[in-house]
Amino acid sequence: MSHSAKLHALCASARIANIPSVAGNVWLGIALAATLRDALPDGHFWVLAAALGLAGVCLYLAGSFLNDWADRDWDAAHRPERALPQALMAPGFYLSVALACGTLGMCLAAAVHRHSLLVALLIVSCIVLYTWVHKRSAWSVVPLGLCRALLPVLGFVGCVTAELAPFSAWSAGTARLTAALAACACGMFLHIAGLSLNARYETMEEPPAGVIGLSRILFPASATAMFLASWLLLSFPLLFCVLGLLPYGLWMGFCLASSRQSVEVHVANLLGAIPLVDLIVLWPLALIGGANRWAPPLPTVCILIPILAFSSGRLLQRLSPAT
Repeated sequence: MSHSAKLHALCASARIANIPSVAGNVWLGIALAATLRDALPDGHFWVLAAALGLAGVCLYLAGSFLNDWADRDWDAAHRPERALPQALMAPGFYLSVALACGTLGMCLAAAVHRHSLLVALLIVSCIVLYTWVHKRSAWSVVPLGLCRALLPVLGFVGCVTAELAPFSAWSAGTARLTAALAACACGMFLHIAGLSLNARYETMEEPPAGVIGLSRILFPASATAMFLASWLLLSFPLLFCVLGLLPYGLWMGFCLASSRQSVEVHVANLLGAIPLVDLIVLWPLALIGGANRWAPPLPTVCILIPILAFSSGRLLQRLSPAT
């Protein structure tokens, strides 16, 4: 078996096209936490951000390989093109990779703070629960959605608790920021739930009409939660909030207009939209934070990360399937 075939199989199992969006989800929480800072971003801040982002990526990889390991018998019947049904890799290797990535992710979270380790453990619990139930019930979209929804929480909690001294004292404003974080997590959860309902029927020519109808409710609900986080809870100007919402709205319009394509293509388009969910909050956050308190390069990073995550994710989808 050629090395290139094995490398392609590993990339497909890792869902590399989704990795940029994972880092972007963590960054959303870090950026929200950065609004509490009194000090300029220093080297320590960026080290923390890198460690938390890498922790999120490792946990995502752990879930991807664990899922393929657990689904190897089902994939042999329904997804024979995957690596384990083709015997490109040994099942034990996939389990070892999952355990190694999960352990590394938790170690990185623990190195930041014990509170970020707690969030990482919650993510691992959701990964295990999803792996156990996802072929048994449509309710598996709940633990899967929580895996993504907790990524901004990981970034926020890790950044705040690890740098408690440089942060402002907890106040009513901090409580509002925490509520905004909860709204962002809810928005991400709703988007992931919507795309996951569609992804459950990848092996069918078209998902049931009820799934399509429900997902068309969940996606606007996701945008609404993020919009309310930026406009109502963070009190950003309405114009900036609308600008942040526009890319997601346009892309989702494209996704729904092209939903008659194969389910695989439709789900890949929905996965590509994940950074645009972050963008709904990150763009007004960059514009207001940059104008009021932040020093470079924080505003620029907040604008660039979702754009780069979206564009790199779409490019990587050409090299390896996103699901």
